[in-house]
Amino acid sequence: MDYNLRDLKFFETVATLGHVSRAAELLGRSQPAITKCIRRLEAAVGERLIERDGQGVTLTPSGLLLLERARPLLQHASQVQQELRDFSTGAIGDVRIGSGLSTAAHVLPQICARLLQQSGIRLQVLLGTNVGMRRELREGRIDLLIGLLPPDPDLRTVPLADDMVGPAVRAGHPLAARGYVTAVELMAWPWAMPTREIPSRQWWDRRLQDLQLAAPAIQMQSNSPALLLGIARLHDVIVFTSHSMLPEGLVALQVPELAMPREFGVALRREGYLSPAVRRTLELLESDGQALFQYQP
Repeated sequence: MDYNLRDLKFFETVATLGHVSRAAELLGRSQPAITKCIRRLEAAVGERLIERDGQGVTLTPSGLLLLERARPLLQHASQVQQELRDFSTGAIGDVRIGSGLSTAAHVLPQICARLLQQSGIRLQVLLGTNVGMRRELREGRIDLLIGLLPPDPDLRTVPLADDMVGPAVRAGHPLAARGYVTAVELMAWPWAMPTREIPSRQWWDRRLQDLQLAAPAIQMQSNSPALLLGIARLHDVIVFTSHSMLPEGLVALQVPELAMPREFGVALRREGYLSPAVRRTLELLESDGQALFQYQP
């Protein structure tokens, strides 16, 4: 069977958009040309790949399988093309960075400012949940993931800094002046917590079960760390947050039973091409990462 990479790219675009005419517009090709490419692939496979309906197209089982196999091939071809361009022109190029929301709010500005001092580096930054960013990294839509290190066998991780997550309150909170507080005492106070898909919240829920503690009143939940910290500065709620990234006005509570250690760093794909700009960025993070992660906004 003979597969043309251009045909595979056109097919992937149709599959992603679910519409031949939209794919043609995006690719700058005519609709008949896109249709002809799909027919060539169907002839090579010997099966129908798409089914048309009133709203657009859907993939057949054979189409879904081809899409799954085509994406790594297209990613690899794109990396080879980029590598050849870098080799022939000496270009520095773009660095596509992904980050979780908490890292973006506290340490990413300092990291980006440091990277932008490097001549020739241009940054593209994508924010989202840690799970979503790991998917973006595995599928090649970002080059580096900065933040909490993921336990993912498909990724290589470079530790840069240690962190501790624990309870914190505003400076005027009645608990702020206490030198030591027990986990049991904290259960009598209202909390503002991350939503349940956030790893720190999952750890907190499991920890309360391990300690056989009844959950406290949770007055607010959000997937925005910045919002939770902002509420804690204005209202007497306890937040479960990074102690090394506390903004002014919040005080860390020393509660060993509710102290969650974690590691910050950079993650990248185990396989795949790294452009000169990405290699330079990785070297900078490895050499200066500890100081960058200690930045206080």
